[in-house]
Amino acid sequence: MLVSLFAVLVSNGVALAHAGGLTSASNEPVILRLAPAVPGMTVTVVEYGARLRLDNHTAERVAVLPPPGSVINALPVVGPGGSALWSDPRIVAAARQSRPPDARLDWTIPLRAGETPVTLVGEQRWPPPPNAGLWWLITICAAVLPPVLVALGTRRRGARVLKRATQCAESPDSRDVFDSRDGFDSRRKGGRGVVAVGTAVVMGAHVVHMYGSSLVVAQGSLALVFLAAAGFAVVGWPIGVAGAWLTLRNRPAGPLLCCVAGALLAIIIAPADVFSFHDAVIPFAWGADLDRLLIALTVGGGLGIVMAAWLLMRGTAPAPVGNQP
Repeated sequence: MLVSLFAVLVSNGVALAHAGGLTSASNEPVILRLAPAVPGMTVTVVEYGARLRLDNHTAERVAVLPPPGSVINALPVVGPGGSALWSDPRIVAAARQSRPPDARLDWTIPLRAGETPVTLVGEQRWPPPPNAGLWWLITICAAVLPPVLVALGTRRRGARVLKRATQCAESPDSRDVFDSRDGFDSRRKGGRGVVAVGTAVVMGAHVVHMYGSSLVVAQGSLALVFLAAAGFAVVGWPIGVAGAWLTLRNRPAGPLLCCVAGALLAIIIAPADVFSFHDAVIPFAWGADLDRLLIALTVGGGLGIVMAAWLLMRGTAPAPVGNQP
């Protein structure tokens, strides 16, 4: 059943990189002014530059005019007291341009308030890009740490188990009979904690990433936006939680579920987010660097949990050691 579930998730379990279909970008629009200024009419940038919002508190209808010669007719016309969201083709075109030497590119959008022509004046800005190497390094560390801790824990405990078995074998008169299951449990105890805690951290990081991305979306119910953006991650999260709990309970299915959840997030769902390591503008409510950290924990930590859980599962069949008198 688990194999079938994993196959379904692999074939269809693709979530959006950020909520609302938003993506990271190298630039963002900035509104400078309305010329002339119209009392009661405001235009703001929302969703980190993906769309504009026009609020009309005047007594006139306000129309967003298309580019000259364009056949676009889907631009909004906002009545008194209304508001509208739209993605403007002039901003989209400016965002596709190469970075100018001064990292700024002017644009204008013609509006009409009643019979009065109004121009929305703004510019596209390219903030300095982040240090991508740092975030890739954090991702690699997050991937390497869990399997290394599991391997080291198994090695230390394995050495103590081997020493005890040797002592029992060299003392045939001893009444202390070595039970290999004790050694097996001892070896796995630390590894179980690493896999369980690591899985919880990865699941939590992805939940916070998706929730912070959902808060940016300017339209729709937060719960629906969150669930739509998460996609099949809403299945992966409870799998990971169940896997962590079962792993701590020393149940054989625990590491397998942790492995499935880690692979689902790190390999299927979250890789699209790593563009945030290179882009300066991140649609996330609590800061770009926090989102990059959450992505590094999800992708790197997820891969690390896959490897750590595999190492843990390799030791599920303890080898018999020692001779009984």
